[in-house]
Amino acid sequence: MYRRIWIYVAAGLATILVSGWRMNLSIFYPYLMNYYEIDSVTSIALFATISSGIAVFSSSFLGVLYDRRGSSIPLFIGASTQFFSALIIWFMRYHPWSVAMWLWYVSGAIVGLGFPALMVSINPTIIRMFPTRPGIALAMVQSSNYLALTLWSPIIPRMVSLTDVFTATVLLSIATVAMMLLCAKIYSSLSPIYRPQQGRQSRLVIPKLFILILIPIFFIVISSTLLLQFIAPMITEFCRNFGIDVEKAMQYYVPLVMSVSGILQSIGAFTWGFISKRIGVLRAFPLLYALQAVTAFLIVALSKFSLEAVIVAFWLRFFIFGGEPVIHMVLIPTLFGQENLGGLLGLQTSTVMASAILGPVIGGLTRDLTGTFTNTVLLSAVFSTIATAIALAITIVKRQ
Repeated sequence: MYRRIWIYVAAGLATILVSGWRMNLSIFYPYLMNYYEIDSVTSIALFATISSGIAVFSSSFLGVLYDRRGSSIPLFIGASTQFFSALIIWFMRYHPWSVAMWLWYVSGAIVGLGFPALMVSINPTIIRMFPTRPGIALAMVQSSNYLALTLWSPIIPRMVSLTDVFTATVLLSIATVAMMLLCAKIYSSLSPIYRPQQGRQSRLVIPKLFILILIPIFFIVISSTLLLQFIAPMITEFCRNFGIDVEKAMQYYVPLVMSVSGILQSIGAFTWGFISKRIGVLRAFPLLYALQAVTAFLIVALSKFSLEAVIVAFWLRFFIFGGEPVIHMVLIPTLFGQENLGGLLGLQTSTVMASAILGPVIGGLTRDLTGTFTNTVLLSAVFSTIATAIALAITIVKRQ
């Protein structure tokens, strides 16, 4: 049985690692802007907004489906949506932006239907296998997600240069489909969490504390999304401000920043897993947010002095961010048990996706209206500060 557990863990982590190329979605933005000769990053970033908007609704459905039917069906749905999304992106090359834009948005909507299956099926499955160490279990999951940043950030520019932005996206999507189907097959032997009692109608019980916790999560995810969705064009802009041309920024500095960020996020996930175990998840909750606010303000403060200092500040921010999903997910089994783990995780994922709806639009509009991503980073710091205040208030009231 012990060996079988590690087969499930390995399958889940490998699937997340391959599918994690979407963590690097911002790398595609400059290529698409150049291909269609457009200047507005907001119109490209709407892909993530639309995808997240659909995922708000699909996450809860997929989470409940996981509780009742197990991991395989949500993963199969996720694989199917990846395939159709890739098919639509392939045909974008044949149209001007006025038409391709709508294909891009439809593709994002289809991704939103099924991609949350990764979070609401693999994550709770691995938590169940390590019930006494949920923080470490989630750190393993998230480290795979973050290492995808390291793996794909140098590969994607190379793939685009050898083929084109559309072919590269399709090839990556096909790899994701294959891994999700393989994982679904391996997980098919696992039984669902939910065991209906004879003669009783089941329902998802949502604790009041859980609803309160969703509020600061909403704000902190907006803060993080403002950075994650625009990391490649942000670094490109900072490089340009210090006299480095766009080509060198895209081929060297962007992969460097994103690769190291992935490693640091992975380390951060394990670090915050241990911290949550050591001081308690409720204490780690506002501490994590406060440090994210501090580092975002630090990026803004250093943006006029040194490119190297800015990059180090970004790395520090991403190291701390590594604990964000871990702390969020550990809150559920720690405070509310595992009975409705998939359902509650689905609702939490819906909140994350709701934040991700606003993040790309707010970040893109801030850059387009002010002409600089520095103000986008500053806005991220403000949202982190709001999240910190709310999380601290919840923690104080809960402890009293």
